[in-house]
Amino acid sequence: MNELRHVSSKENKMKAVLGPLAIGVMAASLGGCGYVFGEDGYFRDRGSDYQLATVEPRMDIPDGVDSKPIGDLLPVPGQVEARSGKFETPRPQPMQVSAGGQDFSVQQDGSRRWLQAQRSPAETWALTQQFLTDYQIEPAREAADLGEIETEWLSFERQNANPLVRRLIPAVSEGRRTDGQEQRLRIRIEPGVRSGTSEVHVLQMARSEGGDLSEWPERSHDPKVESAALAELETYLNQSGDSDVASLAASRIPIAQRSELVRDGAGNPVLRMSVDFNRAWAAVGNALERSEVVVSDLNRSAGVYYVDLSQTVSERESRGFFSRLFRRDQTDDEQSEPRIQVRLTEIGDEIQVTVDQGIETAADAELSRDLLTRIRDNLS
Repeated sequence: MNELRHVSSKENKMKAVLGPLAIGVMAASLGGCGYVFGEDGYFRDRGSDYQLATVEPRMDIPDGVDSKPIGDLLPVPGQVEARSGKFETPRPQPMQVSAGGQDFSVQQDGSRRWLQAQRSPAETWALTQQFLTDYQIEPAREAADLGEIETEWLSFERQNANPLVRRLIPAVSEGRRTDGQEQRLRIRIEPGVRSGTSEVHVLQMARSEGGDLSEWPERSHDPKVESAALAELETYLNQSGDSDVASLAASRIPIAQRSELVRDGAGNPVLRMSVDFNRAWAAVGNALERSEVVVSDLNRSAGVYYVDLSQTVSERESRGFFSRLFRRDQTDDEQSEPRIQVRLTEIGDEIQVTVDQGIETAADAELSRDLLTRIRDNLS
């Protein structure tokens, strides 16, 4: 009995201690919250601070010190007119960012050098061709699809009056001979990292005059000649970048203006495009997308887009999962129907776009004319 009284006494003492202790902890916690989140806390609400802001006087610049005024970064127009009709977001203009205000600049990364161009590959290609023409250098090979131009073999000894050779001779590395030697350059134009830019790479090789060495090396035989050629190309392009080059002007003409819908000898509709295959392939693909034609498959090597005219892109995307699943249960006759083919064929210096039912079978003339018209109307 005494033991039970002793235990009960201990419990009463513990309760007497724990009660005030819990109240103290809660009070401290509330006080701590006020210290952290209260009006003077570290994480206080600063949403109304702007109401207490004061306008400070303009900073005075001491005499004799030039200052550049800072304009309003976000100016508010004085008069805003409400637009009528649905607003359409305009296409963004290409961003031109160049070093020192120049469209062309030589870049270097270790032993690698290249010319950075704030122009599209097509524009840079046209200007590079004009560069070789003005410097009286005959190209031995041009591959527009690869963006490569190879010059003829140049004899620095016999062709020292040539404008380009005259500028490259002083760059020949010490100890390298020019007599009995011939040189050539390969200029390669690649798309840049940013859209609308390009990179120009130059590779130089040398051999004994009349030799049989023809395989291009991985690196230039004389890096100084390569560097001099890049520097000369940079100077020329920066000086004549805004000149009226015929081929450059042609590259800026929209593809739609260089395309026409005609009929072949059999009376079948044909869309003729006066561009290279790469541009025609990309343009037709974009036109099919804009006209919401479903492209079920494609074969770039064969130049064929396989299209499904039974539905539009919007209709296909609006179908649910089960609708697409049950669509697979169509009859064998439906599945075996040949797909419509939009075929691109390179003939001479133009691309002919036709609509076929199969490899050797043309599609219905009315269907072909309708589809080719939609493609032509959506060319950019």
